[in-house]
Amino acid sequence: MLTHDILGPIISYFIGSIPFGFLIVKIIKGIDIRQVGSGNPGATNVSRIMGKPYGIGVFILDMLKGFFPLFIFDQYFAGHEHGLSLIFCGVGVICGHTFPLFLGFKGGKAAATSFGVFLWLAPVPLSISAAVWLLVVYLFRYISLGSMLSSIVLVICLILLSKDPFGHGLYLTLFSIFISALLIFRHKKNIKRLLQGTENKIGSKAKTYASPDSDF
Repeated sequence: MLTHDILGPIISYFIGSIPFGFLIVKIIKGIDIRQVGSGNPGATNVSRIMGKPYGIGVFILDMLKGFFPLFIFDQYFAGHEHGLSLIFCGVGVICGHTFPLFLGFKGGKAAATSFGVFLWLAPVPLSISAAVWLLVVYLFRYISLGSMLSSIVLVICLILLSKDPFGHGLYLTLFSIFISALLIFRHKKNIKRLLQGTENKIGSKAKTYASPDSDF
């Protein structure tokens, strides 16, 4: 009980709180990523500030910190059922990324970390969601739009493809809805910029300093 319901989410939260984007930019360029570009410490802003290879690297690291806590706890503690204790670990690691202890509880939008979480929990719905993300980003060049739409597609696919989404799989269904809502909420300023036509597209140059209407 202690390991599943208390210790697991706590450890997951601290793992999620590791700010890879902040650390990489700080170590290599000696600057605070929260003060440049969009102000977001996630992979997209790192890519704009440091270049695509660094952005891809941060995405992979953020994805892995979402994947491994669930993988470890599912394999060695919770068994192979996606029960409530495993869902709590997912909540913990995503909240750690979004509200990191080490950055004053102001973190990223959790797209990459959520990808890692659902890579273990629901790989087939996630693969469809990822395909939608690629298509939207390719067509419209907006990463934020792709992230929001793909999160909605993930929920729909999970419900349609699960054998019992509102019975045995209810916790996973509710968790996917929560994550989709959280991700969209974290993109509220991106939504405003999309409607105004001022949202950054892929390939756009980062501003020198974070604007008041930054990702935070």
